[in-house]
Amino acid sequence: MDDNGIGSSSKDFTTSILDTSDIGGELNSKPEIGMEFESIEKVREFYNSFAKKNGFGVRVRSSKPKRAVLVCCNEGQHKVKISRTEEIQDSTNQTKRKCSTIRSGCEASLIVSRGTTKSKWMIKSFNNDHNHVMVSPKSVSYMRCHKKMSVAAKSLVEKFEEEGIPTGKVAAIFNDGDSTFTNRDCWNYIRNVRRKNLDVGDAQAVFDYCKRKQVENSNFFYAIQCDEDSRMVNLFWVDARSRLSYQLFGDVITFDTTYKTNKYSMPFAPFVGLNNHSQSILYGCALLQDESEASFVWLFKTWLQAMGGKKPISIITDQDLAMKAALAKVFPESRHRLCLWHIIKKFPEKLAHIYHKQSIFKRDMKRCIRGSHSIQSFEEEWMRIMVEYNLKENEWLQGLYKIRESWIPIYNRSTFFAGMNTTQRSESINAFFDSFVDASTTLQEFVLKFEKAVESRLEAERKENYESRHKSRILSTGSKLEEHAASIYTRNIFAKFKGELEKINRFTRHKIRRDGPKYVYQVSNCYDARDTFTVDIDLDSQIAKCGCELYEFMGILCRHILVIFQAKGVVQIPSHFIMERWTKDANRGLEDTYNDNDLGEKSDTLKILRRVHVQREASFLADLAEESEEAYNFIISEMKQTHKSAAAMKTSEGVVLLESSEKNVNQVCSSEQVSEPPQLTIGNPHVSQTKGRKKDGGKMTQNSRFKSGLEVSLNKSVVKRKACHECGEHGHNSRTCKKRNQND
Repeated sequence: MDDNGIGSSSKDFTTSILDTSDIGGELNSKPEIGMEFESIEKVREFYNSFAKKNGFGVRVRSSKPKRAVLVCCNEGQHKVKISRTEEIQDSTNQTKRKCSTIRSGCEASLIVSRGTTKSKWMIKSFNNDHNHVMVSPKSVSYMRCHKKMSVAAKSLVEKFEEEGIPTGKVAAIFNDGDSTFTNRDCWNYIRNVRRKNLDVGDAQAVFDYCKRKQVENSNFFYAIQCDEDSRMVNLFWVDARSRLSYQLFGDVITFDTTYKTNKYSMPFAPFVGLNNHSQSILYGCALLQDESEASFVWLFKTWLQAMGGKKPISIITDQDLAMKAALAKVFPESRHRLCLWHIIKKFPEKLAHIYHKQSIFKRDMKRCIRGSHSIQSFEEEWMRIMVEYNLKENEWLQGLYKIRESWIPIYNRSTFFAGMNTTQRSESINAFFDSFVDASTTLQEFVLKFEKAVESRLEAERKENYESRHKSRILSTGSKLEEHAASIYTRNIFAKFKGELEKINRFTRHKIRRDGPKYVYQVSNCYDARDTFTVDIDLDSQIAKCGCELYEFMGILCRHILVIFQAKGVVQIPSHFIMERWTKDANRGLEDTYNDNDLGEKSDTLKILRRVHVQREASFLADLAEESEEAYNFIISEMKQTHKSAAAMKTSEGVVLLESSEKNVNQVCSSEQVSEPPQLTIGNPHVSQTKGRKKDGGKMTQNSRFKSGLEVSLNKSVVKRKACHECGEHGHNSRTCKKRNQND
């Protein structure tokens, strides 16, 4: 506060941080023979301050325990050195780097010495005769010796780097008129920090980071695969909270490896799912050396081990044969489907002659793929299109039709996919990284950025928890079903349910038959004849099934069933139609554990922790059982005895055992007794050339994301081919033109 009671401005605050001139009154004086200083650092500060006020720079020419020589930056002469690189540049006519020098043979200097190593430094000689023009006060800060970043500025630069904000902005914040450092200094500082962090090697730094994280929380899981030279090949890691989230919401995952923005071009492979707010959540991720079947098998088995052996109901991936084979081996029971978007984006490239903007074929194909309400209608419409557009012999379309069950939506309606048809959730995570990473990002930086991604997802989840639990939904239909849905569902899921409920006035119902309390209705849309489905319902049990299979696919009631419920006076959603994963309190156990650190009695979180821990330990036994018949028989015998003992405890000492286990939950459930890993030195991975492909500028964006077929085809059509000025033909220029040479 100033004398008038008004707070100081941010400008004054910044100036106070950067003010380093108040070192002592002697800094304002001129060097004189006989002046004494406590340390050589004080000598440099004094002479540097004097030099800055007089328009020249200072450097240390020599420094010994009892004698030091400080000279003007212009001292000496520049010596021309021809390196091997410059010789190569001369032979290849490459552009040389433009360099300059300030050396002019200036003899200005300051010599200090001391009698013993414990005595003070004293000025023995001072020469202030310069042979060059002094630098103006506005330009003196460009000299290296006068550039200075405060501790606060350095901390802010590091913070900006972590958050993906341009670090050069710090110079604009801290510098006021008499600039002390530039944007380049900020970049150089970050470069030096990176080098310092990677003194032990990039892969080794990641290994050390993972070990530290596991010491902080024993449920942090990581796995590193190395080759025969101890170089990193594949890396997988997942934090403790993501592992617990998977136990609650791990029914559907999307998996994508098209993102390759890092120093080694290693494919980034995130496992992504949906929480109760229909938000993307991360279940761990990997960096792979290649996209071979062996790498995917290793990754999927490692991920399954980290998740306690629980397999997802359904998986969405891109169209990759190696990935498909690996999924069939590791997740044979899970429903695997291909990303619809990855397939449709190839249409402009494969069928460029008929698939373009506002084409009738594009409209018909979209209606066939997305608008078919039955398998029969899809197949009939597909055949009609093939005949009408003469595409029956198109090999690419034939191949797609053979695998139609893995990508056409109507074939997957009976399986729960949380309403997803694409790997868009994985793409959204990739888009998040675009603002943080580039082609020079190291492995260690990438792992740290992933931590930011997890935190951003967690913050978005907390915000939605607040919106869903502490704000009331605005009701519009006056239906009791809407009121009940608003009380149980999260905000986003209620919006989806409400969208179905608001459409019921467009439908009519027609009773087909009745068998006691069981009815069969035909529910038809008055404005769209294709939106007509049969609903089977038992009014006593309120069990219903609709031909559209929206509940099976998304987990919320469809408009067709809601038409019948509304007509029959059903005022609440039956409990068997309320999917727990979409409710407001589905993730409350996770909040209790990570926000309040409150492990309450008999909480769902404790059950999850115990389950994860026991499954992890059991997986170790399974690995041992593979080794020999003797080990297998011993493990089976002991497990049977353990099962009997545990069952007896459950019946006789259930309550006491529960309380005892909860008191020791940190030791029993939260901690995985992992043996100390050997002291290994891991080498950096090779630069990845996935699937034998080199980077193709025509098929990849600036951030190393593969372009869609539409982008590639448009770029080809837009790029103008250069023609020869002599003959007007393509493929050569006027210098190599044959016609010109013939005339000559």
